[in-house]
Amino acid sequence: MIAGLVVALELLACLGLGAALLRLSGVASALERDEWLGWAFALGLGSLGWLVFFLGAVGFFSPVPLALLLLAGTAGLWFLRDLPSVRSDPTAFGPWGWLLAAGLAVALGFDILEGLSPPADADTMAYHFDLPKRFLAAGRLFFVPRAMDGAIPMLVHMTYVPALGLGGEKALTLWTMASGWGASALLYAVARRWLDRRWSLAATLAFLTLPAVVYGAGTGQVEVRNALFVLVAALAVAEARATGDTRWAALAGIAVGFYMGSKLTGLQFGLACGLVILFQRHWLSHGIVFGLAALFAGGQWYGWNWWHSGDPLFPILYGLVDYRIPGSWDADHQAELWRFIREEERAVPNNLAWMLAYPFVATLAGKPVFESGRTGLGPLILMVLPFALAGLWRFRERLKGRRLSTVAAVTGLFYVVWFLVGSSQRIRHLIPVFPLLLLCVMVAAERWAGRRGLFRPLAAALTLALGLQLGGQGVFSLKFAIHVLRSEPRDTFLERNVIGYAGARWVNENLEPASRIFVYLRWLNYLIDVPVHYGHSTQAAQVDLRAEAADPIRFYHQLAAVGTTHLLVIDRDDRSPPRSLDLWRGLREKGCLAEKKVIAGTSFGSRTLGSEEDSRPIREIVFQLKGPECLR
Repeated sequence: MIAGLVVALELLACLGLGAALLRLSGVASALERDEWLGWAFALGLGSLGWLVFFLGAVGFFSPVPLALLLLAGTAGLWFLRDLPSVRSDPTAFGPWGWLLAAGLAVALGFDILEGLSPPADADTMAYHFDLPKRFLAAGRLFFVPRAMDGAIPMLVHMTYVPALGLGGEKALTLWTMASGWGASALLYAVARRWLDRRWSLAATLAFLTLPAVVYGAGTGQVEVRNALFVLVAALAVAEARATGDTRWAALAGIAVGFYMGSKLTGLQFGLACGLVILFQRHWLSHGIVFGLAALFAGGQWYGWNWWHSGDPLFPILYGLVDYRIPGSWDADHQAELWRFIREEERAVPNNLAWMLAYPFVATLAGKPVFESGRTGLGPLILMVLPFALAGLWRFRERLKGRRLSTVAAVTGLFYVVWFLVGSSQRIRHLIPVFPLLLLCVMVAAERWAGRRGLFRPLAAALTLALGLQLGGQGVFSLKFAIHVLRSEPRDTFLERNVIGYAGARWVNENLEPASRIFVYLRWLNYLIDVPVHYGHSTQAAQVDLRAEAADPIRFYHQLAAVGTTHLLVIDRDDRSPPRSLDLWRGLREKGCLAEKKVIAGTSFGSRTLGSEEDSRPIREIVFQLKGPECLR
C-alpha cells in the first residue's frame, strides 16, 4: 500500500513539475491534450531528477525533504487546468484496433508482474539501484571514482531516490515500471499528429514489446526513460525550425540537457540536435538559447565530476587535466579501459560501410557484443521497411520543410555521430532514438499503403511482428509470473535468479554494519546491505585487478586502504588458468584471510532460458581480512 502511494505521489509530482515548466515556456497552447500530458510527464521526470541532485549535494537525502519535494511538485498540477480538447478521430476502431488494445493489455500485464518482483538485472543491481541506495544510506551524494558506472551522469537515477527512500524496494521496482511506460505513452500521443488511433496504437505496442525495451524498461537502466527526453527534444527542434519561435529552441535545449544529465550518449544527441538547429534561418539566436538551456538542465553532473576529480567526463580526459583524488585513476587503467572499449565493446570497424550495415547485421545476426539476441530491436522495422521506402520515394517532393523530416534528420545525425565516434556498439544504446525511427517508418509506410490499397498486407506484417515480440515478452516474464503467482519469498526468487545471492544473504545476516566487504560480482552490490567496495579490472583503479596485477602484498595494502574488512569470492575450478580475480588465493596462502563461511551455490547462464545443463555448482566463500602482521 505504501509503495503504491509513493509511486502515485511521484507520478503526480512529475506531472505537476512538467506542467509548470510547459506552461511557463509559453508554447503549451500548440499541443493537443494527449501530447500535452506526455510532454508534461517527460519534462517533469527530468525536472524531478534535476532537483533531487541539489537535495543530495547539500546532504538532505532523508524522508522529510524528499516527501516535501514531491508534495511541492504536485502543486504544479494547477497548471493542468483548461487543457485542450481531446483530438478527434473519425476512423472506426474496428477488430484490428481491439486486437491491438488486447495486445497492449497483455504487455502491460507482463510489465506489472516484473514491477511486483525484486530486481534481478545485473546492471541494475551493480549501480542503477545500488548507487541511490548508498546515497540514501549516507544521506547525501558522494563521488564514486569508477569509470562507466560510478562517475556518470545520474539525473534519471535521482528519480529512484524518492521511491526507494520513501517506499522501499517495492516502490522502486513499481516506479521503474511506471516511468518505463512513459515513453510508450508519449509515442502514442505524438504519433496521433500523423496517424489514427489504430496505427498509433500499433506503433506504441511495437515499442513497448521491443526486446530491448522489455529487457530494460522495468529495470534501473535509463535508455527507455531517456526516450522521453529524445521525443520532446526532436519535436521541439522541429517546431523551432517550422515556426522560428525561440521558445521551442529553449524547450529543446532543456530536454537535451535532461538526456545529457542522464547518460553520456546525451552529448552525442545534443550534437545532432545542435547541428539541425544551426542549419536553419534563425541559427544564431536558436543555437545560443538551445546551448544555454542544455547546459543549465544537464551540466550539473559534469560540474560535479569536475569538482571532485578534475575531469568532467571521468576518466576520459585523464592525462589532459589534473586529477584531484590520488589513486583514483592511473595510466595503466586508462590504457586498459581503452583496450576494453576497442576489443570488448566494439565488434566492427567504425567506417561508412559498417555504419550502413550495422542496423541490419545487429537485427538479423548480431555479434555477441551487440547483445541483439536479448536486447535487440525486433523484426518490425525490417518487415515494414519496404512499405516505408516505397512511401518515402512516392512522397519525396513533400519532405522539404516538414516537421517529420526534421525528426528524421535528428535521428539520422545521432546515429551517424554515435557510430563513428567509436563508443560502445551495444544496440540498446540506440533505444532512446528508436521511437523517432519507428514514428518516421510507420508514417511513411501507412501513407503509401493507404494510397495503394495495401493496408491489409501492412497490418498483417505488423500483427506478425507484434505477435513475435509479445511471445518473447511472455517467455521473459515467466520468472516474474512464478514469483508473483506463487507468492514466492524474495530470498527464494533471488537465489534462483542471482548468482552469489546465498553469500550476499549470509553477509547481511552475520556481518556488523561497520564492516566493509570487497566483492568481484558487480550484481551483488545492491543486494549487500553493509558497505561494499566493488573491484573491477578496467573500471576501478583503487584496487588493481588488471591481468598484470600479481602481487598479493600490494593487493593486501590496497584492500586495507579502502577499508576492507571482509571479502566475498567465488571459488572457481582449480583447473582453470589463474587470473587477477584470483589474487585472494595468494592472500590465503600467506595466512592473511580467515575463512568465515563456505556456501554451496549454483552458477547458471540465462535466467530466462536457463536449464540444468548450463548450471554448475560453485563455492561462495566469505573471508575476514587479518591485520598487517600476517605479511611478516
